[in-house]
Amino acid sequence: MSMPSAKSMNSDSGTAAGPEAVKNRGVTVRSIVYGLFLSVAIGILGDTVRYILHASFMAYSHMPMGNLILTLVSILVCSMLAYRFGRRFLFSSSEWITIFCMGFISSLGPTYGISGYLVGIMVAPHYFVTQENEWARYLHPYLPGWLIPENEGNAMAWFYEGLPQGASIPWGVWAVPLFWWFTFLCSVALAAACLSIIFRKQWSEYERLVFPAMEPIIEFTTQAGTGRRWFPEFMKGKAFWAGFMLTTFVFGWNMIAWFYPQFPRFPTASARWFFFSRDFPPGFFFLSTVVICFSYFASLEILFSLWFFDVLFILEGGILSGFGVSAISPYYGRGRYIWQTAGGFTAFALWGIWVARHHLRDVIRKAFNPNRPAPDDSNELLSYRQAVIGLIAGCLYMALWLGWIGMQVKIIVLLILCMLVVYTTVSKMLADSGIVYLNPPTSAWGLLSRFLGGSHTFTAHTKMALSMSSRAVNHYRGLTMGTMTHINRLAEFLPAGKRRLFGAICAAFVVGMVTSTFYTVWLGYTIGGYNIQPNWLIIHAGVRQVQGIANSIKAVDSPIETVNYWFFFAGAAAMALLNLMRYRFVWWPLHPIGFALSGTALSRLTSATIFVAWLVKLTMLKLAGAAFYRKSRPFFIGMLVGYILSVAAGVVVDAIWFQPDGHVVHKWY
Repeated sequence: MSMPSAKSMNSDSGTAAGPEAVKNRGVTVRSIVYGLFLSVAIGILGDTVRYILHASFMAYSHMPMGNLILTLVSILVCSMLAYRFGRRFLFSSSEWITIFCMGFISSLGPTYGISGYLVGIMVAPHYFVTQENEWARYLHPYLPGWLIPENEGNAMAWFYEGLPQGASIPWGVWAVPLFWWFTFLCSVALAAACLSIIFRKQWSEYERLVFPAMEPIIEFTTQAGTGRRWFPEFMKGKAFWAGFMLTTFVFGWNMIAWFYPQFPRFPTASARWFFFSRDFPPGFFFLSTVVICFSYFASLEILFSLWFFDVLFILEGGILSGFGVSAISPYYGRGRYIWQTAGGFTAFALWGIWVARHHLRDVIRKAFNPNRPAPDDSNELLSYRQAVIGLIAGCLYMALWLGWIGMQVKIIVLLILCMLVVYTTVSKMLADSGIVYLNPPTSAWGLLSRFLGGSHTFTAHTKMALSMSSRAVNHYRGLTMGTMTHINRLAEFLPAGKRRLFGAICAAFVVGMVTSTFYTVWLGYTIGGYNIQPNWLIIHAGVRQVQGIANSIKAVDSPIETVNYWFFFAGAAAMALLNLMRYRFVWWPLHPIGFALSGTALSRLTSATIFVAWLVKLTMLKLAGAAFYRKSRPFFIGMLVGYILSVAAGVVVDAIWFQPDGHVVHKWY
């Protein structure tokens, strides 16, 4: 089963399934309408499964499970309806791409995307204030009233404790703060989305990044069905059904143990840290089905490097710890080691910008002179002029908003620049690696603090503003940029309507964010925020962040120690050497991405799974050859489909029989 090319997709037939497929009409009204419906459903599903069922994570990774479930189920249902009642239920490949992309971007709304952290940070300051934490003295004077709702009429208390009998939800207290938060988040999202469009041609056409995580998605959307059989076209062949049956059998078998605890089960949820020595960080072992399925499409070079540099972290972290140097947490990198990794990450970012310098120059020239023949922007979601204007407009509004809440001007400029650098680098890593669990070793705030020698020169207003805005400018998924980078890849398979797709994506982002946020607020008042436990977002994350602001304002920060910069520059030098070796020697086996992510939480938690994926793929290529590898792809797509449907079945079973004590089939790593 070979992947269809973008060129073959732009034919009249619409999909690689042949002439029986529905005609490919581009981005249609019905696909946009259904995509908006899906955006609402994803917002509600993600919050409900975590907050009420306390089950699987629907919106955590760079490939959110909620969108995978609802899109895949929609494809299955439409295929069955088309077979039974006629072709009017068929969607073209372009329509499925539109629907998936809208669900993809809306998945940034629920729980760990935006709404969980946003609501938590808005509610905590006035409800959890005590004489002991001194928030009234060190925090409240710096909080803008139009940004953080006050506990007027016990509005915040009712959120956690539930509404009294006969009371109604005090939406008026929330209206103004949420409006201003939404405008800020939209400005960051717009800037990040426009920047992804600017880099698309550089990454996809010039550097030839392969976007491994999109290969199963392209298979789903381009082989969605012809109406001639019950199931979509990608659900056929012995290899597919072998992979499908493997995962559905394993997870279905384990669900029996939910009802009968003594029933034997497969250790699909078993995760364990293995300690080698007191000084050395432990290794982590857990086999993630979804990571194996997506990692199989990544390059051997990247898979090996991610595992290799995790082993190197264990060795170096232990050696540094043995010499009394703070380097481990004990599980993840911290202290000096994170300085080293941050240096490598920064060097990787600067190298990527340097490689793209000619393209960026041409984009700017095209933006100021649209009549220039090159570079061609007809295949982009926006023209380069529109993308540059959108980027500038988003950054200007960000700057104004941050200035309104008291951030120093020089900090605003540097923070926005650091944010764009970090988001661009994370997005390129996603496009190159296909890893679905990835977090950077530093954030925009972290880079800014390092460049300025620490936060001792920051005013109290600036410290408050930095922390309050962190969910937008320090987002581990790059807010919209990581998602938009993948959407740009999928848009290459659209024969027409790319500009319309951008408008649909913007609408889906707003709908997903607003729906999940208002639904979270409604849940708090309806069932009581305390009952949202054990999910820690609404209570603990907000309290921890607010306490961090107060501590930062109270404390007298010291300048950063010089030795930290030596580790930073050592990491940058190591990254420069890795890049040099990779570009000069074809045989060089190590990819710089592995070093740039070494010691980070998600890299550590997925290292064992990635090693298994590397070993399986390497063995298959060495023993059976490339032809067998291509034939084995349906097996892993079948595994992925079986896993997605197993997670969906687990949610249904939990909703009927086990709420609120659900089962976490799909973890956050």
